[in-house]
Amino acid sequence: MKLINFNKMNGAGNDFILIDKVLNPKIKLTAKIISKMCKREIGIGADGVLLIDKHNKYDFNLKYYNSNGKVGSLCGNGSRCAISYAASNYKIKNSKVKFLCSGKIYSGEVLRMNLIKFHLHKPTDIKISIVIKTRNYKIKGSYVDTGSPHVVIFWDDIKKIIKSNFNKFDITKIGREIRNSKQFAPNGTNVNFVKIGKGVVKIRTYERGVEAETLACGTGAVAATVVLSQKFGSKSPIKFQTKSSKTLQVDFLLKKNEISKISLTGPAKINYIGTYNF
Repeated sequence: MKLINFNKMNGAGNDFILIDKVLNPKIKLTAKIISKMCKREIGIGADGVLLIDKHNKYDFNLKYYNSNGKVGSLCGNGSRCAISYAASNYKIKNSKVKFLCSGKIYSGEVLRMNLIKFHLHKPTDIKISIVIKTRNYKIKGSYVDTGSPHVVIFWDDIKKIIKSNFNKFDITKIGREIRNSKQFAPNGTNVNFVKIGKGVVKIRTYERGVEAETLACGTGAVAATVVLSQKFGSKSPIKFQTKSSKTLQVDFLLKKNEISKISLTGPAKINYIGTYNF
């Protein structure tokens, strides 16, 4: 019998299987094992897997896998979960951490119990107000790479096409079509739908790798922030209401229409601890 010790965590509803290599020194994750673990019907169930390990220079090293078993790009809520875990389990002296993910250095901090802030790098490949082509429509949108690629579409630009309620419409069909569009080939993109309200911005995200809507997406909220700041001059901070109804807050500095010093803050907690028999 082979067992994996794991922590089931969630960041604003975006859920992960966190595996500590210190507790599982001989672990060898394969795409098949990861996809089985993440499958909700027969496994633990999760949007992805976080593999965390101690590092000789930084507080830890993080590797993120999508639920399809493939190595993923930056995951904001996953990073916040990893920060929370490391701060509690790696005997870090203060609440601030530095870690590696995909060969890049990131930082974060524990503000209080289950409230975690993650500092991101400056976004790249920003394309505001582009035309996104689907099989049947041409939709106004924007594109931003926040460590992961994201399309941002405002509800006012698509509600006549959808003809439904923002909270209830099925984003899977149109999300999958845009995610797999030749326009964003070969790697594809995540797709965010954003509705601006009084005091809060609602956001729903179709995530590549999961190939479905998730209850929250941190890098998606950051991508929406970039577009809101550059298109409408929105000020910091911006609060997002996710599909889970949890709030993510993005703080940033906007100077001469250039955004920097971006951070993502929100809840992150352990749901339960267990062992998985594979």
